[in-house]
Amino acid sequence: MSIEENAIGRRSLLRRGATAAGLGLLADLEAYPQNVNRNSLPSDLKVTDMRIAVLRGPGGQAGGRGGGRGLPPGTPGTGGAGGRGPLPPATPGTGGASGGTIVVRIDTNQGISGYGQTIGDGPQPNYVLMHKTRVVGENPCNVDKIFRKIKIHGAYNRQGSGVNAIENALWDLAGKAYGAPIYQMLGGKFRDRVRMYSEGDPRSNDIKDIADDYKERVAAGFTMLKYDLGVAPILRGKRGTMFAPAGYNGEPGEGPENYYQGLELSDKGCELVADHVAAIKEAMGDAADVPMGHDHFGHLTAKSCIKLANALERVTPSTLEDMVPWFRVEEWKLITNSIRVPTLTGEDAYLVESLEALCQARAVDYIHPDHLVIGGCLELKKTADMAAKYSVGMMVHSNATPIGYACGVHAIAACQNFLAMEWHMPQPAWHKDLTDLGDLVVKGYIPVPTGPGLGIKVNEEAMRPLCRQGEFFTDPTTYWDSQVGGDKTYT
Repeated sequence: MSIEENAIGRRSLLRRGATAAGLGLLADLEAYPQNVNRNSLPSDLKVTDMRIAVLRGPGGQAGGRGGGRGLPPGTPGTGGAGGRGPLPPATPGTGGASGGTIVVRIDTNQGISGYGQTIGDGPQPNYVLMHKTRVVGENPCNVDKIFRKIKIHGAYNRQGSGVNAIENALWDLAGKAYGAPIYQMLGGKFRDRVRMYSEGDPRSNDIKDIADDYKERVAAGFTMLKYDLGVAPILRGKRGTMFAPAGYNGEPGEGPENYYQGLELSDKGCELVADHVAAIKEAMGDAADVPMGHDHFGHLTAKSCIKLANALERVTPSTLEDMVPWFRVEEWKLITNSIRVPTLTGEDAYLVESLEALCQARAVDYIHPDHLVIGGCLELKKTADMAAKYSVGMMVHSNATPIGYACGVHAIAACQNFLAMEWHMPQPAWHKDLTDLGDLVVKGYIPVPTGPGLGIKVNEEAMRPLCRQGEFFTDPTTYWDSQVGGDKTYT
């Protein structure tokens, strides 16, 4: 055989081999989609249902975190802030008739679900479910589009929490569809763990017990603390310390805001409140070096807030929170400019624009939005970036289960000007069973989950015994399938 014939033969063999290889490759490509999970095609994802679980504690009792404000620690039957004792079954088909800790689950046509949570102290189920007709049929990956549809029906304080829970669940779904954690979709993270400040539930009102409680927190790794400093209980019965109209005992309650109440403190009263804090810190020993802020003073006038802040300066508070309502910009500016202790407010604010006037006026040193009220993960990031523009820092209020904390941690990870997030202790024992996170706080910090979406696994079966009949995920919310209303923002 000639060299030329041999070369032609080799070329023919190579062509035949290539053809066979090409057919094999084509066969592999045709078979490839059969082995792919097509239940994660983000462009085809659609919301098919929205349901809730109303968590009330073991046996479906009312309650949230332990030791409600204004009640002696361990008051029987309270089960937490605003506890109401045993509750009747919910109305079938409504998804719940009264407030609790509400977890929302949004289902899709591809078998994946997303979870979110309202703030944990009593929003109504309708705050969530009224949005169902506006969410079903949408692609949950279009988080901002859906949020803009529903945000006009939210409001400050607890009403915004329903919108917030839905937004969080949409981010969870989008992250699962794209295989990315929420913080990554918000632009990436500034931190791998989130610093927590601890607000506790002392065993009694005894100074030693309060101090021991905070010493335990410091030993557990917390690097910032908060102590609710209700002036009325401290000063009640002490003559010449506080003055109020007849019949008003100094408790905030649900009455009018500060300047209607006329509650004033004397110099003596302010000094006695400072003495109370000084005694706690003295009993704390070296643990007193950890920064401690204060909150829940009562409905004092702006002038008494200033007087009290100046008296407290000798016990070095790290912050003074919510001395007057967050929307009173001029009063806040007067207080902040008159004292030398950092101020913060904003846990009831809804949407970024609600806090911009405060920041623009530099009326507080820190804003303090709640991550389950402000409007959601993206709204919290927008709020942080807005505040940074005016050289205002951010702390984050929280009252949540691990599901809610996971939502907040993702959003906070994407915010630069962040200082600390609130952690209520002790957490109810059942909180630990709700997710696969185990011990959520590790030495005073929450590690940022790195899995898709929230990066957690929700244990629905652990929720079932915490819900009343008619208030679990298996109970349909069909009543809300046809509930629509006007969505115009202006005429």
